[in-house]
Amino acid sequence: MFHPATIRNTRAGLLGALCLLLAIGGNSGSFRVSADVDPLNAPYELVPFSGDATLRDFTAEHLNDPDLWPTVLRLNDLASVADLSPGTVLQLPVVQVALADEALAMSLTAIQKATAEGARLFAPRQIGDAISDRDTAVTRRGEGEWRQVVNFAGSSTDHAVEAFEIAVAQRDRAAEALITDIHGRVEGRDPAEAAWSDRALDDILVEFERVRTLTNSTTQVTFRDLSRLRLNPNSNATIQRMRSDPLTGKEVTKVSLQSGDFYALLNQLSDQDSFEIDVPGIQTTTESDDFWIKKEDDSALFVNYDTAALDIESGTAKVSLGQDEGVVITDGGVTARAEVLERTVLSAPADKSEVFGRAVDLSWRAFPEASGYWFEVAGDPGFNQMITTEWGVKDTGFRVEALIPGVHFWRVAALDKLGLPGKWSETSAFELRIDETPPFLTILAPQEATLVESDAIEVLGAAEAGVMLTLNGAPVKMSSDGSFVMQAPLKVGENQLVLVALDAAGNRSEKRRTVTYVRQEAVQIDLDAGLARQGDLLVSRTPELTVLAATSAPAGLDAVLRDDVGAEIGRTRTGAGGRLAMSVPVGPQPQGYRFEVVSLAGRLVGELAFSVQLDTQAPEIVLDVPPPRATSEETLDLTGVFGDAVSLKLDGQALEMFDDFFATQIALTPGRNAFELRAEDAAGNVGVLAVETLLDLEPPEITSADMQRPSGESGPIEIVVTATDEGGLRQAAPYLVEVGDAEFEGYLRCDSRAGVCRASLPASQGEMSLIEVIVQDYAGNEAFR
Repeated sequence: MFHPATIRNTRAGLLGALCLLLAIGGNSGSFRVSADVDPLNAPYELVPFSGDATLRDFTAEHLNDPDLWPTVLRLNDLASVADLSPGTVLQLPVVQVALADEALAMSLTAIQKATAEGARLFAPRQIGDAISDRDTAVTRRGEGEWRQVVNFAGSSTDHAVEAFEIAVAQRDRAAEALITDIHGRVEGRDPAEAAWSDRALDDILVEFERVRTLTNSTTQVTFRDLSRLRLNPNSNATIQRMRSDPLTGKEVTKVSLQSGDFYALLNQLSDQDSFEIDVPGIQTTTESDDFWIKKEDDSALFVNYDTAALDIESGTAKVSLGQDEGVVITDGGVTARAEVLERTVLSAPADKSEVFGRAVDLSWRAFPEASGYWFEVAGDPGFNQMITTEWGVKDTGFRVEALIPGVHFWRVAALDKLGLPGKWSETSAFELRIDETPPFLTILAPQEATLVESDAIEVLGAAEAGVMLTLNGAPVKMSSDGSFVMQAPLKVGENQLVLVALDAAGNRSEKRRTVTYVRQEAVQIDLDAGLARQGDLLVSRTPELTVLAATSAPAGLDAVLRDDVGAEIGRTRTGAGGRLAMSVPVGPQPQGYRFEVVSLAGRLVGELAFSVQLDTQAPEIVLDVPPPRATSEETLDLTGVFGDAVSLKLDGQALEMFDDFFATQIALTPGRNAFELRAEDAAGNVGVLAVETLLDLEPPEITSADMQRPSGESGPIEIVVTATDEGGLRQAAPYLVEVGDAEFEGYLRCDSRAGVCRASLPASQGEMSLIEVIVQDYAGNEAFR
């Protein structure tokens, strides 16, 4: 028999032994602590990682549990297995794991002992707390919280000891039954009650108490020896007798089924004298431990699954059912007897698999002779904690909703044409988990916005082990530690690499990288057409010139500027559309430079040489013939040269330029005409020439004309003529005079500014007469007097 004192002594002895073990040194001899030191604070063992095995195998070898590899990574501050290399010395919690595992083993032994004494029936809260604390300890073990593992495992052991003591005491009580499971709504009515009332978990049932289940409800009645009756939906039963013989310890139980059906599992841990089933009009006695009974309006159905017989008596008819036999009995007697159908084979989910979410799709193979199926889902392998049951399912699958996380068990039986359930299938288990955390996923290479010159690139990274990993929809093979490396094909131009990790719960993680593939092709470089040029020479008015160029290169390639001896002057990168811009120094003498475009691999793929020169001299405009001061012509012809100008304008209007000269004709208006010729060279230097002339169509106006002898009659003769003209007077004005009998002719000298023309004649006697004088202006107009 299991004794609480034994558990406590064993537990204390184990902890003492482990402390002593730590005091004298572990197996490896790599550490020593004194006996009065807390063993859970013992230093971790230092073990080098050889790299010959996976981290899981390494962890299994040293900690006896391969699933502790994430804990090893966490203890050693390693983000992933990819950070682990051969020779790395790892800290391993060898002593802590041993203490935790021994504490867990002790709690399991205590729970098993208490359960064997009926703790689930007589101390459900205490044994439940023991199981819960042990489950918590197991969870903490996975998280590496060793002290909490020992604490929760110890608490579990204490609860199990308490449950054991309660169960031993309870088994000495008088015979009675207990409601050990409820699904839905269950009602009861004991002999002292006038009406039905709700029944709850752990309610005690006494003799002559009636129990009924409503639609979609089930309950389990457990007797003191752990024999069980499972009442399915819409069933009504009475516990007619529960008797215990104090002298022999033998028990007698009798249950009456008024309607519905129940499933019975008897005598799991002790022998019983008898268990009788009473169906109206039918008497049943049995030594069978495993059977099913259903009461319908005009018939009763029986199935025996045990090797022991199930004896049935109805009127004069007697039937003894052997193993896996069934019978249908009506008021008229036995109507049908048959062997029940064989086991149904379950399909999905696979046994011990994980299911994520709050629902599960159950499926099984079709049974040819089946008219329907009966399946059950429970929270324990003995189907004591029923979660759902469905009778008469026509399909070979069913979706069970609103489940809570945890381990679930399920089974299916095929129903034959008589409505008799066949053998139960093998029990299958699945663990329902709620997991909404996206799986771990990282890309170590390539980096974002990588440029390459090959048609494939290596993708390196790590993901959570067990996920489904794809790259652009194609599956990616991962190693056992979650790392992966593969070659991704590329097309010319921009490529999107999309890695998706999908875990079993449907959680999704995504990482993206943009990679541009550029073929190694020759790059064409052309100087911008808008740059100032003088022939093949680039010119600038400033000592620095920004040189623009267009290339066929993609954006991001290195571009180098070198002088004519190859020295690097500057460096930049090609911009969008292959644009290139770089400033170069400019001097008075032509200076040669060279653009070079370099591929990602450092190879020269394009170059262009050019020369620049400083130009600060404005172009000179030289007329072939200067314009006249005045003219009577209404048009003016201008011709000349313009130096190195690239544009020539007359009063803002462009003039046609020939190879090295220009020629144009200007319309004049009466009066003064002024024009501006403007020449601009490629560097932007500007030369200006002002042109002015007078369109004069009127002759000069002679205001006076006199001949005088200012020194007396014997003195010289002076001719004075005054005249005005806008364009000015010509310097010479011809005249003809008569003095006495002689005529004289010559030219007056005109002062255009003063408007006076003069001439002197030698002294001569006689009468003076001004016969004619002609005054001309610069336009050629003449005035006579």
